[in-house]
Order: sequence, then C-alpha cells, then structure tokens
Amino acid sequence: MKTLPLLLFMILLTSVVSGQEINIGFKDSIESKVLNENRKFIVKLPRDYNASERSYPVLYRLDGDMDVYTETVGTINRLVHMDELIPDMIIVMIGNTNRNRDMMPVNTSYFTSDPGADNFIAFIESELIPHINNSYRTTSEKLLCGQSISAIFTFYYFLTHTDSFNSYIACSGGFPDCEDYFIDLTDQFLETEQVKPTCLYMTQGLKDFLDPDGVIKKQLYDFTQRIESKENIVCKMKSYEDEGHVPFQSLYDALRFIYSEN
Repeated sequence: MKTLPLLLFMILLTSVVSGQEINIGFKDSIESKVLNENRKFIVKLPRDYNASERSYPVLYRLDGDMDVYTETVGTINRLVHMDELIPDMIIVMIGNTNRNRDMMPVNTSYFTSDPGADNFIAFIESELIPHINNSYRTTSEKLLCGQSISAIFTFYYFLTHTDSFNSYIACSGGFPDCEDYFIDLTDQFLETEQVKPTCLYMTQGLKDFLDPDGVIKKQLYDFTQRIESKENIVCKMKSYEDEGHVPFQSLYDALRFIYSEN
C-alpha cells in the first residue's frame, strides 16, 4: 500500500491552498495542579465543527510534537474524507515536559527516578479531559494513542484504568526490564470483570533496532495471547515485516480496525 506519498500530500493540502496558509489547529495549555506545571497541548477540530452542532469523539495522542501532529492530521483526514471509514474526531496532542517521568510506572535499569505515570494519569483524568469536554462538543467516545515509551504508558493505562478510554493504541511498545511488573498487572487485570467493551491495538516493526533479538516481539505475543482471552476485550497485534521502530502505518491501520469492529 503506497500510503506515505498520499499522506504527505494530504498534510500539505491541509496546510497550504493557493499560497494561503490555513490554520489546521491551535495551541492551548493548562496550569496543572496535579503535576504542578504548565502542560501544553495542540487541538485540531473537525473540518465542519463550526458549521455544525454535532459532537465528536476525541483522539488523545501522546508525544504531541509538531511532527507527530502533522502525521496524525494527515491520517485522520484520509480516513475521514477520502476513505470514509471512520467518523471525524477532535484531536488532542499532549506535549511532553519530562517524558520518561510521565510515561514510566516503575523503575527499570534505564529509568531510576521516581515514576510519574500515576500522576500523569491523574492529570489526564481530572484536568485535561474535563477541560476538553467543557470547551468542545464531545461524545463519550475517547481513544488514546502512544508510541515507544508512551506505548508503555498506554499499556499501563489500559491495565489499570481500562474503562477510561474506548480504545487504546500502542505503537512499538514493550516491557523493557519490567516484564515481571507487567505480568503481575496483567494477572490482576484478568481477575477483574470487564463490563465495557474495550479495544487494544498494538503494532510492531520486525526490523525494530530496539529489538534485535526478538525479545520484545515475544513479550507482545505472550501479552496478546493472555489479553485476547478476556471477555469484552478486543485485542489485536499487527506486525510489519519491513518496518522498524514505530511503523508510520500504525495509527491508520489501528483506526481502520477499531471502526470495522464497531
């Protein structure tokens, strides 16, 4: 599938038409009491937001820098307006301040500071989501997408606050030096009743330079085998034979799958 050239074209198309710059999003921020710092994010509203009275689902994407933002906007535009496979949605890109602190729930050999994942979840739950819901017309449907270390956070969020989002997308995640910790979390998760249907979609590139020996691949395979057995959980892992770390197709394929299941 030759998605990349068309994706780049869509990004440019949404940015510049006839030499005139078009605003495809805007920056906002919150003074977080939970985190005791200012947290920046970017919001992209659907194309017809101001001309309609509709409410929209919200995609929250971690690591919300401009590169990831333009990639996300291009992907959504294609799926909504060209492929007509998903509903239009509000995009919220959450910027980083201290990425490792916010994304890690546990110490590892490469992360020895105080883990901040629980505080970051509290910020999202008690401050960011209420701000978005109060500021824009939103439905109850929410999606969370993380990549690499923020995919570890996405796994943690899914296992500990499953009902917070309808769908979780983890791109090139894994459990580096913390597999036992996540095995214990998964054990606890499997013992709880899951009433609300929830989707977990994972991707990995088989040429990922961070997984030369296939250790993370096996971790994800074992994790998938356990999670997909749970009632009311739809779990899918997509592997890309010729891709490396965080395959660019991940969000596109994840959203196609999620909305084909609905």
